[in-house]
Amino acid sequence: MSGTLTHPLFETVRLFWREYLAAWLYPLLLLFGGSASERLGHPALFFWLVGLPLFFWSFWRASKPWLRKRIPYWHAVVLGLLIPFAIFVFAIYARLAVTHLEGG
Repeated sequence: MSGTLTHPLFETVRLFWREYLAAWLYPLLLLFGGSASERLGHPALFFWLVGLPLFFWSFWRASKPWLRKRIPYWHAVVLGLLIPFAIFVFAIYARLAVTHLEGG
């Protein structure tokens, strides 16, 4: 193994944030884009034409640094799975809080 796999997580983020940005933004797109498409009456269309292809593209892009053996496995897990999940949970709770404050 080369020495490039020994850098800390923050260094991995600094070096590879562009590869993970799509995965980090995807939960927001899914939550708010899905809500907008429901209001327009086409939730399935949004999911099949926008949500699913972008999911696979962002996952493919986020997995490239690990597949090319440029980062450790656990950095890929944290940046590609745990952070998007945390963003999704935060976005859902923020949306629920706003809905509650609006009296909905």
